[in-house]
Amino acid sequence: MGYWSIYFIAKLGLFYSGFIGFHWLPNLAFAMVLALPLASPRYRLVRAMLAIPTGLALLYHDSWLPPISRVLSQKQALAGFGSDYLLELLGRFVNIWVIAVMGLLLVVYLLLRRRLRFATLAFLGILSVPFSNLQGSNAVSVVAAPHPTTLANGNITALPKQEPTAQLETFYAVEHGKRVSFPSIADSAAPFDVVFLHVCSLSWDDMDYVGENNSTLLNHFDVVFRRFNTAASYSGPGALRLFHSNCGQLPHRKLYEPDTTQCNLFRNFEAAGFEVRGLLNHDGHFDQFADMVQESSGIGVKLDDNRFAPVVMHSFDDTPIYEDFPLLSGWWARQPPSARPRALYYNTIALHDGNRVAGVKSRSSLETFKPRLDKLMSDFDRFITFLEGQGRPVVVILVPEHGAALRGDKIQISGMREIPNPKITLVPAAIKLVGFKGKSENVPHQPLQVDKSVSYFAISTLLADFIADSPFAGTGGKPLTERVKNLPGTPFVSENEDIVVIERDNGYLMRSEGTWIDYQPGL
Repeated sequence: MGYWSIYFIAKLGLFYSGFIGFHWLPNLAFAMVLALPLASPRYRLVRAMLAIPTGLALLYHDSWLPPISRVLSQKQALAGFGSDYLLELLGRFVNIWVIAVMGLLLVVYLLLRRRLRFATLAFLGILSVPFSNLQGSNAVSVVAAPHPTTLANGNITALPKQEPTAQLETFYAVEHGKRVSFPSIADSAAPFDVVFLHVCSLSWDDMDYVGENNSTLLNHFDVVFRRFNTAASYSGPGALRLFHSNCGQLPHRKLYEPDTTQCNLFRNFEAAGFEVRGLLNHDGHFDQFADMVQESSGIGVKLDDNRFAPVVMHSFDDTPIYEDFPLLSGWWARQPPSARPRALYYNTIALHDGNRVAGVKSRSSLETFKPRLDKLMSDFDRFITFLEGQGRPVVVILVPEHGAALRGDKIQISGMREIPNPKITLVPAAIKLVGFKGKSENVPHQPLQVDKSVSYFAISTLLADFIADSPFAGTGGKPLTERVKNLPGTPFVSENEDIVVIERDNGYLMRSEGTWIDYQPGL
């Protein structure tokens, strides 16, 4: 096999180091074709010419990069990336230590190729992979498990110990039965506005990575969810999951099916008597985000104009991004007086990977993340202070779409979010009651920390409780601690189009190409 032996040995080293996967059967077949002796120089030339693209394709298949079909489906979006951002992404793939080890391996091969049969070592290494899988070093054993059964009252029977696929099916069966509707706001003793601050690219791990875990902004909120799972690591699915939050968590493939009014968050707001509005701090053309937000599965209304606000930075495709506080406060000030409460959906991409800030020397979006985060937090803090001076009660809900994946790991470079692991999908969701004037014990001086695993359904449940028993009326109704104590939990399940990650036995499992493997995020 010549130099191709180094190709297989290098891939095996990456596999056993956790950098890539390894499909042993196609690799074995490829190695056998390369090792087959051919007498004709013409045939050897043809084999050599075909081997290079085949080897590259097989390496890509073994990697954790998204399938080629997914890349091709996103080619229009990828074409919008600026050249400087593409260069930045390519630079993140460079691992000096891996390159050094590969170079050392090549030197060893050149020195010892006449003394050692590297082809034999390559074949032995390839055959070691299925044996290591059988021993449980990478694969999760699958055993037969009964399907979840439904009792007459609609409850799902719990299985004491399930294999991963059955656990996932049970999860979806339970989530399918969850529903919450909003009562009429007209019956509320103290109606209030609602503002959703939907932030692209912010997770707990991102905040910890840049030293902002104890953010001053979060201390100004009344409830902070420590284990809020967005269940997705891309903006489109993240927004659709928010819009579907009056029902339980859906499988990824069902997110794009027609939604029902019963499950749609903003349709429920409309039915309850709220005026629904939408605002972005960007033009929303990338990946047709604005169209998705305005369609029936989103808020269902035309987005408001944002071009009066100053431009604070530019996106990776060089489109303008408007400054958050002037945009939010300016929008609010422009609204005519109305007794009808509003439900505003606001989306900001100020933290998105690849953003370019005017006047900042660094072109690395990773290096500018912290100042951009500080700016965003300051703008939100100023907006909350602004609302407090308006005299209208408002429930402000901070809920990021997903994290930025700043830290990266062996499997995913920094900024890549193909695997929806907890470092990407566990986000700092929080709620602020602006204008509360009841008993001080009903709203704590320090935010209530909710440590159990929750998702969007918990927010809709809490909003329904606020509408039915307004915290802004008289004494404020039930204490906030009582309101959040019994919020419904949601076990950790996150997924994208091809990959599912679940929590199990204080760890995580990942399903890719139908196989469950142990997964340690961040390693």
